[in-house]
Amino acid sequence: MKKSFFYYLLVSTLLSSCVSETEHQRVLEENEQLRAELEEIKFGAPVLLTEGKKFFEAKDYSKARDKFQTLLEKHPDLPQSIEAKKYLSTLDEEELWHYAVNSDDISMSENYISNYPKGKYVSKARARREELKILNLEKAYNDANNSNSSHAWKNFLEEYPNHKEANEIRNKIIRLEVDEIMANSNTGQIPSFNQNSYSYSSSSSVEITNNTGCSLIVRYSGADAKMIEIPKGGKKRVNLSSGIYKVAASACGSNYAGTENLQGSYSSTFYISSTRF
Repeated sequence: MKKSFFYYLLVSTLLSSCVSETEHQRVLEENEQLRAELEEIKFGAPVLLTEGKKFFEAKDYSKARDKFQTLLEKHPDLPQSIEAKKYLSTLDEEELWHYAVNSDDISMSENYISNYPKGKYVSKARARREELKILNLEKAYNDANNSNSSHAWKNFLEEYPNHKEANEIRNKIIRLEVDEIMANSNTGQIPSFNQNSYSYSSSSSVEITNNTGCSLIVRYSGADAKMIEIPKGGKKRVNLSSGIYKVAASACGSNYAGTENLQGSYSSTFYISSTRF
């Protein structure tokens, strides 16, 4: 009786074990099928094409490109791949134009024009480039005007040498350089000029000899604004409207400044001396 009961238990256990393994295998197969179905839902050709179009219309070109390329890799022979190729062929141009039209960097518009000289948006890109030239010019002018330093205005003229106010800006630079040199505590004193003629005239002239051993730059700021450069050992004459001038000179890495009331003809020799104490 005990033996029969034990045999029954053993048979029951074995049958239970067999049923569990079969059920487990069935579950695995169902999971695999479900995984395949999910994979098809996620990476099926219609789904990838629809999602690629959605991102394309939203101008999310990076994600759109990813969807279209995945479609081509997984389903190269399906009709959806033909449409994906058409989108990919225009995507680079669309992306480049998107960056250009949304950027204040003029190089972005120029980049589009360079890459697509006959492109879909080339007329708009040219118009955008001209618009940015005006905007950038206004901004650069305002920035230089707010800074109002010789350095800022020099940078402006380097960028816009043909600006309508170029001559006035050059004069402004001379006047600012004179003021900046005179305000510097390391600036030396210019000796007074030698006056050769004492008769009053509406114009004055100064003849300058450069004995500094270096190239000499002399700037005048008064009724006129002028700058002359004299090579070492050279001599030049500058004509100015008569009046009081601030004068700044630069030679051999040093600056010198002073004031002069010019009323006639003058001469001056610039040299640099060293004094030992």
